[in-house]
Amino acid sequence: MPLILRLLQVIGVWGDRKDRYRFGLVFLVYCFGILVPKVCFGYPSLEATIRGYAELILETNVFGGMLMFYLRKDHFEMLVQELRHLVSIAFRDYQPVVIRNYLIAHNYRLHKYTLFFCFYMTGVCTVYCIAPLWSSYMSYFRAVNTRNHTTINFNLHLEQGFYWLDNRSSISGYSVFSAFTLPLMYVCAYTGTVKVLTVCNSIKYCETVLRLVVLKVEQLPDLPTERERIEAISEARELHQRALRCAELLELVLQPILFLQFVLCIQIWCAMMLYFSVSGESVKLMNIFLLFLFVSIETFGFCYLGTKLSDESINVGQAVWFGTEWYTLDCRMQRNIGFIIMRSQRRVGVTAAKFCFVDMEQFGMMLNMSYSYFVVLKDVF
Repeated sequence: MPLILRLLQVIGVWGDRKDRYRFGLVFLVYCFGILVPKVCFGYPSLEATIRGYAELILETNVFGGMLMFYLRKDHFEMLVQELRHLVSIAFRDYQPVVIRNYLIAHNYRLHKYTLFFCFYMTGVCTVYCIAPLWSSYMSYFRAVNTRNHTTINFNLHLEQGFYWLDNRSSISGYSVFSAFTLPLMYVCAYTGTVKVLTVCNSIKYCETVLRLVVLKVEQLPDLPTERERIEAISEARELHQRALRCAELLELVLQPILFLQFVLCIQIWCAMMLYFSVSGESVKLMNIFLLFLFVSIETFGFCYLGTKLSDESINVGQAVWFGTEWYTLDCRMQRNIGFIIMRSQRRVGVTAAKFCFVDMEQFGMMLNMSYSYFVVLKDVF
C-alpha cells in the first residue's frame, strides 16, 4: 500500500491538500488534449471514426474513474486508517506468528506484483508510442528518397484532429502533434495504471483482513486455557467487525468507479471489435489491440478480486462453524461466535453502484452482452 499511496500523491489524489491542484491539471490535459479534439473535430473515414470514439470511451473510463476516486478521497483515507489499525493489531506481541508471517508475505507479494505491472505498463506505453512514429517517419523518408509525390497518411497515436493543425498529411503538423501526444500518452498510461493498482490493491487488502479472522479462529484449538480462548474469540469478533467496516468503506469508494467501468467497458469492447472487423493489418490495429488488452485485464482483475473477496467472507463463517467446537463452549463465547456466523451469512463484496456484484459471473455476462451488441453493430456497418 505505501507504493500505491506514493503513486497517488504524484497526481494529487493523496497527500497534502495543497497538492490537490495536480489532479486538476491532469484532468484539464484530458479535456483539452483528448475530449475536445475528438468531439469537436471530424474524422476522415468510418474506420477512423470508430477508432476515435473507442479511444475516447477508454480514456473517459480512465480519467473519469480517477475523478470518481478523487471525489471519494475522504472515504479512502478512512479505509487506509482502518487497515493500518488492523495491521497494528495483527503485529501485537501476543498474536500468533502465523498471522504476522502471513501479512509480511502477502504485503511482499502485492508489492512485487505492483512493481511488475508498473514495468509492464511502461513497456506497453513505450511500444504504443514508438510504433506509429517509426512506421510514419520510415514511410515519409522512403517516399522522399524515391521522389514519390503521393500523399502520405501518418499513423497517429490518437485518432483525432488536433485543433487547426494538419497532423494527418503534413510532416511538420505530425511532428508537432507527436511532440504533444507522447507525454500525453504517458500521462494516460500513468493514470490508468494508478487507477487499476489502487482498486486491485484495496480489494486485496480487504480480502486479507478477512483472512486474518480465519487464521485467528483456526488458532483457537491450540490455546491451552479457557481464558485465552475467550479473549481470542472476543478479539476475532473485533477483527471481523473491523474487516467488515473496511469492506463497507471499500464499497463506498468503488461504487461509482466500478459502475462507470462496467458501462463503458461494454461500449469499449463493442467499438474495438467493430474496428477489428473493418480494419486491415497495420500499426493502428496493433495499438488498438494493446488498448483492448488493457481494458480487458483491468475489468477481469476487478471481477476476479471481487469474487475472491466474497469467497473469503464466506470462509470466515465456515472456519467458525467447522473449526471450533462452539457447542461445547459457554454462553458468552457462543454469543460471540454466533454473531460472527450470522454476519458472515451476508454477502460481502463490491458492487457497481449497487446494481450488481462485481464478480466473475458478471464478467461472463458482460462478455456475452458485448458480443451480442457487436454482432448487431457489424450487421449495421
